[in-house]
Amino acid sequence: MDVVDIFRKSSNIGSAKMAERFGIDVQRDYMGRFGMLKAPSLEIPEVGAPLVPNPWRQTTLLTVAFGHGLSVSPIQMISAVGAVVDGGVMRPATLLKRDPNAEIPETRVISPQTSAILRKLMRLVVTEGTGKTAFGTGELKAADTLDYLVGGKTGTAEKVSGKGYARKSLRTSFAGAFPMTDPRYVVFVMVDEPHGNKKSFGFATAGWVAAPAVQRIVWQAAPLLGVKPVVRNDPEVLQAMAIN
Repeated sequence: MDVVDIFRKSSNIGSAKMAERFGIDVQRDYMGRFGMLKAPSLEIPEVGAPLVPNPWRQTTLLTVAFGHGLSVSPIQMISAVGAVVDGGVMRPATLLKRDPNAEIPETRVISPQTSAILRKLMRLVVTEGTGKTAFGTGELKAADTLDYLVGGKTGTAEKVSGKGYARKSLRTSFAGAFPMTDPRYVVFVMVDEPHGNKKSFGFATAGWVAAPAVQRIVWQAAPLLGVKPVVRNDPEVLQAMAIN
């Protein structure tokens, strides 16, 4: 697999092999840049601190690469996703409405070029990857032709149990952003211990459980937010989201 396939198919093995190439120091540095290693600063006292591995061993390098080994709060996740899609700039999260003219502290965590590539990869997850089961299925009116250009990433993690993992106790999530040509909003849905049903063909993974919820949220919220849908197969849109 190349990087595109690893991202599209959410390959744990591929992610671990990529992590082996850049090593522990680089991984830990980037996790710190994205605010994953300390409690976020928010205007409420009920803010949890992440569960950070110590020491950061070789096994940690591999498990963190595919979403195990490090536990963070939803606010940390959406802050990081916001930085990924918004040109690579990290801004502090807030629950308060900011003055449009207020100066907001910014920290560059990745380059604009890398951010642009990641937006395309996140869009690919929705059109061809693990999020495809939820988007573009025609379940909602006009969903088969119109699109708010959502991109995102699925996450399916086994919960810790004793000294290992409980294989049937999952925590699934989908972090989505839209519109991917000019991201303005991030939507994050997490489901604790979902169970598969007939509609999901018995699967309880994120693409079947969390991603559909994001789809419905976007389709109801986007018109209220003034985001206009586009024709899914518009040549300009396809070109803008194409991975060269």
